[in-house]
Amino acid sequence: MNADVSTDNPVLQDRFGRAIDYVRLSVTDRCDFRCVYCMAEDMTFVPRAQVLTLEEMSRLARVLVRLGVKRIRLTGGEPLVRRDVAHLVRDIGAIEGLRELNMTTNGAGLTRHAVALKAAGLNRLNISLDSLDPERFKALTRTGNLVQVLAGIDAARAAGFERIKLNSVIMRGRNHDEVPALVDFALARGLDISFIEEMPLGQITEHDRELAFVSSAELREQLSARLELVPLAEKTGGPSRYWQAPGSNSRIGFI
Repeated sequence: MNADVSTDNPVLQDRFGRAIDYVRLSVTDRCDFRCVYCMAEDMTFVPRAQVLTLEEMSRLARVLVRLGVKRIRLTGGEPLVRRDVAHLVRDIGAIEGLRELNMTTNGAGLTRHAVALKAAGLNRLNISLDSLDPERFKALTRTGNLVQVLAGIDAARAAGFERIKLNSVIMRGRNHDEVPALVDFALARGLDISFIEEMPLGQITEHDRELAFVSSAELREQLSARLELVPLAEKTGGPSRYWQAPGSNSRIGFI
């Protein structure tokens, strides 16, 4: 990545010369969940002294926007475990020239923070939801409470965010059978949903991954058997490619 500062309008570019207008900013590596595909149960986190302060993150965001970034997504770990994250949202949301400020969250903290985040200038939310079964949800997240997350989704809807998208990591033998139910849940509430191929980020062997892996193509085929999917030309800053069911404003994505 480099910044072309030879002109009056510097542009952030990758090594192929493509302009970068979308950046993800991780506000912490800590999380209150220990999802089986993401983290070990006993994690060693980055020392707090090595993590940027909120003021440093705000300054970085201002520099990025001056270099042409139009959209910023706050991620983690879990961003809502970072103290005063709403202040960071307010500071970044006020940057002139920024078009979108979004966040990816596990949803557990939204009952406390959704209204403040919306008031601070957050535009969109991505909320992780891998199961609608409380026991299975607990097994997948190790520490998560489904009731708390569902309440967080309701709080986000009530707060009036521009769009809310559910992210579901799908694994054979763990939650593969819940794909139709997750789609129905999203459509009934006017939410978008993206299904994500499992990636080996946590403690998982290659043999385990081979057995658990479900491709996006297989998921589309599974859904197409019960729901007409119309491909959308729309693209976002992320890797999802979206389809839509006729009569619905919700988008169904696959990563």
